[in-house]
Amino acid sequence: MDIQPIIPAPLRQGDTVAFVSPSLRLNKVYTQALARAKQCLVKQEFKVLIIDGGEPSGDFNDQISQRCEEIHEAFRRPEVKAIITTVGGSNAHELLPHLDYQLIKENPKIFCGYSDTTSLHYGIFTQTGLQTFYGPMAIYPLGEHPEPLQFTVDNFLRVVTELGSQPLGGVPYSLEWSPEFIKFWANPARLLRRRLQPNPGWRWLRTGSAQGRIFGGCLEPMMHMPGTKFWPDFTDRILLLETSVGESPEQGIPLEVVAAQLATLRNLGVFWRITGLVMGRPYGYSDAQKKRLDQVILDHTRDLAFPILVDVDIGHTDPLLTIPLNTMVSLDSVDNSFSLLEASVQPPE
Repeated sequence: MDIQPIIPAPLRQGDTVAFVSPSLRLNKVYTQALARAKQCLVKQEFKVLIIDGGEPSGDFNDQISQRCEEIHEAFRRPEVKAIITTVGGSNAHELLPHLDYQLIKENPKIFCGYSDTTSLHYGIFTQTGLQTFYGPMAIYPLGEHPEPLQFTVDNFLRVVTELGSQPLGGVPYSLEWSPEFIKFWANPARLLRRRLQPNPGWRWLRTGSAQGRIFGGCLEPMMHMPGTKFWPDFTDRILLLETSVGESPEQGIPLEVVAAQLATLRNLGVFWRITGLVMGRPYGYSDAQKKRLDQVILDHTRDLAFPILVDVDIGHTDPLLTIPLNTMVSLDSVDNSFSLLEASVQPPE
């Protein structure tokens, strides 16, 4: 049965944004980063509510219940208009069978995050139809020192506020980006600004044009979804993919792991259903590794003709875009465009 799409209301000045932690529980470790994220939103005249029941205690079921209840509280509270996850991890998919999807459906709100939050995007969309947002989390990058990059903030606001109540058209790319990992991750007191370098922009690994509803996320948590009721139909979609951080925070995911993940998508038939592919800029790869990644992508999409756009400001490098999932987008290599063709939030009342 097809689920009717639900478009959330826009975020307005004076509204409350809730921070929730469905994956890693690091609020007490990165208190300064969380404070910077809060200040970033307060500066935009939003209120911030940090929903944190502390480190879950008890058995596994109790821990699941607490993490779910924090999400439920955010959706239940009428003053909360947007929800942003604090940080990623590797276990958000544990929550999917236990979330109250009827509550979420009856209280639709902006829900934003990336990385491990991918699992929640899949669960919420497939079970409720709510359009969610693949974008910044609180501790990173909104908690970046001394403040998040303006490109990240501007593109979050243009999508989730009333600016997004009309089709926004062309998606921009940043003029600068940072190849470095978060300076404060290993030591929260290490307050150093990351190095920026010029961004040459995205690249067309395969030319062409396409339209489709965009959906996807981070490859690692995506691999938890096939075979479950949370795996969507990718027919006629633009597939959004990005890779995570490797075992060492200075390195990206091993290329052989990415190759295996893409092989899984091919075996699932996903590449025969989609109309285009958008790949986020990979984290932690040398120029030589990026060239190898290009070939891995081409190898696993061989015999297919859809356009492939790579090195987009999405995922685990900084800055990053906010992408409204399940909205209609277009790709066109002739005019070098990646465009949002629909409103990302409801029009003003």
